[in-house]
This record gives sequence, C-alpha cells and structure tokens, in this order.
Amino acid sequence: MPLRRRSHYEQLTEFERGRVIGLREGGFSFRDIAERLGRNVSTVHDCWVQWSSDGTASRRPGSGRIILRLLQKFELQRPVACIPSTPRHCRLRRQWCQARVQWRAEWRSVVFSDESRFCLVASDGHVLIRRRPGERLQPNCLRPRHTGPTPGVMVWGAISYDSRSTLVVIPNTLTANLYVSLVIQLVVLPFMSSIQGGIFQQDNARPHTAAVSQRALQGVDILPWPARSPDLSPIEHEWDIIGRQLQHHPLPAQTIPVLTAQVQQAWNSIPQSDIRHLYDTMHARLQACIQNSGGYTGY
Repeated sequence: MPLRRRSHYEQLTEFERGRVIGLREGGFSFRDIAERLGRNVSTVHDCWVQWSSDGTASRRPGSGRIILRLLQKFELQRPVACIPSTPRHCRLRRQWCQARVQWRAEWRSVVFSDESRFCLVASDGHVLIRRRPGERLQPNCLRPRHTGPTPGVMVWGAISYDSRSTLVVIPNTLTANLYVSLVIQLVVLPFMSSIQGGIFQQDNARPHTAAVSQRALQGVDILPWPARSPDLSPIEHEWDIIGRQLQHHPLPAQTIPVLTAQVQQAWNSIPQSDIRHLYDTMHARLQACIQNSGGYTGY
C-alpha cells in the first residue's frame, strides 16, 4: 500500500477538510487537529474560518493550475508538508526514535489508537441557473447555505498486528470522562488484556492525558508518544482508507445511521494484511526520522 507524501503548499484534500470540520466540531483544538493531520495550524484554522463564514469547505477557485505550470517550467519541486516543529520537538522525536530503532518484533506488541470524525457533507460545487434581470433574489434562484454544525459521526478505534478493536461511536464531544467510561473501561482494558505483553499507544490529545484518564489506565503499559508525530502512527492511514471508501461508495450516506454503518463496514473490511504491512513500516519510519534529525518523515 503506497504511502503518500504531501506538499507544504498543496491544498487540503476534500477528505482532510472534512476531518478538520468534524474534529473541530468534536471539540478538538486547532493544534490537536493539525498534529493529527500533519498540517500547519494556520492551514487548519483557515479551513475552519472558511467553513464558518462561507458554509463550504471546498477549495476556492484560483490560479493553482498557473502556479503548477510555472513550477513545471522551471523544474521546481515543492517541499514536503509538515506541521511546524521547534528544535525541541525535533530533538525529542529523534531521541524517541533512537531509543526504539532496534525494535522489530516489539512493534507487534503495540496497540495504536486514535479518533476520527466523518461528516455528511453534501456537494457544494458550482451550481449554475438561468435567471432574468431582476430575479436574482427570487426563492428559486437562491441556494441555501449550511451554517449549523456539520452532521457526522466521531469514532475511536485501535489496531494491533493480529486484530483490531471494535469501533466505538462517540456520541458527543470527547471529554476525559467520556473517554474513560466509553473507551477505556469498555474497550481498551478488555482489548489490552487479550494481548500478551501489549503496549498501548495514544496521542497527546487532552482527553488522553487528563489525570482521570491516566488513573483509568493504571496497570496498562503505555508507550510514551512524542508530540507532533502523526507520521509515526500507522493508524492514521486507516482513517484515510476509510475516508476514500466513503468517497467512492456507490450509495453515499444521507443520514447519520447509514454513515455510521458505512464507517463500521469500512473499518471491518480493511484486510489484516494491510494493517500488518503498516506495522512493518515502523522501522523505516524511525530511520527516516533519525536521518532527518527528528524532522518530518513523509509517511
């Protein structure tokens, strides 16, 4: 399964824009969202501002093709996208990778977890109509614009080398207490007990690092996780796979129950061999991070 490199100046994909909107409405900060997507905080913020003001997350028409032609003419290459990392972030990432670069089979004991949100976003492409002078404000010449929260479903999931957890639907904004009661107690603890010598990974989102969450995970071996490191987690690619399946579904979901069922089906249908392949890239990910002095790996 090819791993995708993204350009620093490349526009957010439609799927990424949907994730920005969904995660923001799910209570995540711009910084948390940027870290999850491997994007700049300002890019995430601009996407949300556009959605809040225009009611659309689609890319605005512009001169992208002209810029692309100029880049090709002068044989210029765009830099790889990454979220801003301070020298301290890079140093900690490099140290984290150096401490585990010799791991091989050890990765098969790690359970990677994450949340994602999938939205019901209707097409907001350009709509053309025929109208006569003076009819501009007639009801049949207007196109309603969505301004409320985007309907969608937030889910939590975890993968291991040989299995995956059930997909948990998060009914509201994810808080630390909800994370404990709905995810840790009902899924994480039973799932980890089924994996001998299992190590649990989660990112540094606030619900994960809250004291109540840490207490609930006492007795579970936790993998320390460096900040701003979505490129080191293989589960991020699982959300991309699900998003692409939803985009190409022959019957796009029109209701939350249907969307939830489609997300569940996509999660369950990912071949375990694909998940194992992502696990097998861990050594290369760490090597790339070390070689880049703790910088972004491109995964």
